[in-house]
Amino acid sequence: MLDTFLEQLALTTWVEWLGMVTGIVGVWLSIKEKLAAWPLFIVCYASYVYISYQFGLKAFMGMNIIFIGISIYGWTKWSQTPAEGTPELPVSKTQSKHWAIVTGFICAGTLGIGWLLQSTGEANLPYLDAFATCCGFVAQWMLSRKHLETWLFWIMTDMIYVSLFAIGASWPSVILFTTFIALAIKGYIDWRRQLASSPAAS
Repeated sequence: MLDTFLEQLALTTWVEWLGMVTGIVGVWLSIKEKLAAWPLFIVCYASYVYISYQFGLKAFMGMNIIFIGISIYGWTKWSQTPAEGTPELPVSKTQSKHWAIVTGFICAGTLGIGWLLQSTGEANLPYLDAFATCCGFVAQWMLSRKHLETWLFWIMTDMIYVSLFAIGASWPSVILFTTFIALAIKGYIDWRRQLASSPAAS
């Protein structure tokens, strides 16, 4: 396995390195609520459109294409100048009225995208890929609105992709997504602490 990892590391293309570096730095900056996270995410997702195509993860590829659009939305949302006397976009919990929509989207999306991928006969583990894709959409939407639960959905999504890349023996990607899991755990802890100390929570 070590020999395989070193061989894959030596064969890692500049596009893969670009995706890895911009992804890690982007997640770190998003934990710190820095606007610079979003252009880095756009570069990362563009890189993974190419990478996911190579591994036959069609839903993952489509997810990254849509993520580029959501990142533009998030960039706009985070960069809005608040009105006088209004705070910048704060960290918050997802409202209860949104959970039914989130649950319905994940269930319908998993079945619909999973069926579509299975019908092509080209995707690996189509329903698991579809479930991770839908959770990723939810996570990215929540991140654009600074919802605390974004990190829980990122943890779940990244754990699935660690498994998928491990099955494909893509060890650099396994390490990358394991790093994403660790960063998401830190993000959840930091944002939860910040939310607990905010005036609205007291």
